[in-house]
Parts: sequence; C-alpha cells; structure tokens
Amino acid sequence: MSLLTEEQIVEIIDMATQQSEFAKILKLKLDHWNDNQHFEVNWKIAPKGAEEAILEIHWLDRKGDKFGWDVIAQYDRPATPHPHAEIMMKYAEVAARRVDPWVEFERFSHCDMEWDGLPYHPDWTQGQAYRHIGEIK
Repeated sequence: MSLLTEEQIVEIIDMATQQSEFAKILKLKLDHWNDNQHFEVNWKIAPKGAEEAILEIHWLDRKGDKFGWDVIAQYDRPATPHPHAEIMMKYAEVAARRVDPWVEFERFSHCDMEWDGLPYHPDWTQGQAYRHIGEIK
C-alpha cells in the first residue's frame, strides 16, 4: 500500500527544489520510501468468522462527530488449508494404486494413547492425527 501518489511525489519534489539533479535523487528516495510502506493484517488476532479487514480513514470534528470516510485498503482472509491436507494427498496417492488405501494408514487413539489401524476410509476428524505406515500386505 503506497502512502504517496505519483502526483504527491512530484509536488513534494517541486516544493523542495527546482534543480533537476537534486529532484532525481529526491524522487528515487521518495519512491524507495513509498515502496517500503507495508500494512500487514494479523489474521491470528482477527475475531472468529471475520472474512475481511478494511482499512479506512475517518474525518471527525473536535467533538468526535464523523463527517465521512474513505476505504484505503481491503483485505480478504487468506484461505486456510484443511488440517489434514498433507496426509489426504498421501491417501489419494495410495488410493490411485489400490482399492483399500486405508490399510496403509493409522489414526492415533486418544483413549488408548496408541496408533490403531483403520478398518475403512478415514473421516478426517478435527483434532485427530493420522499417519501413513506404508504397504504392509
């Protein structure tokens, strides 16, 4: 997100100097500064369910009454991968070569505190851990 427009940069240069060599140096410095202005949305602290963040500027009088606002930037929440995406890809890879891919995978049992074989396709339950054990048959 740039804080200065090209027109504003030219105006600052015109105000600062009329000598072309200084104007070029100043333009390079202002462009560098402008290119390094970044605003990052910290989605880790966003409320659950928030799908976008909007950066706005508001005009207020001394009493705090709002006269209006403009949207400066708008950011969509980035896509979050499924927690089992990597093991699901491995499962698909195994399923491409055999009809019973579940025999090469285990799920961690929180009751027994050990890994158990799968009797059928995994349900990819949230909070469960799965692993690939390879071909055993």
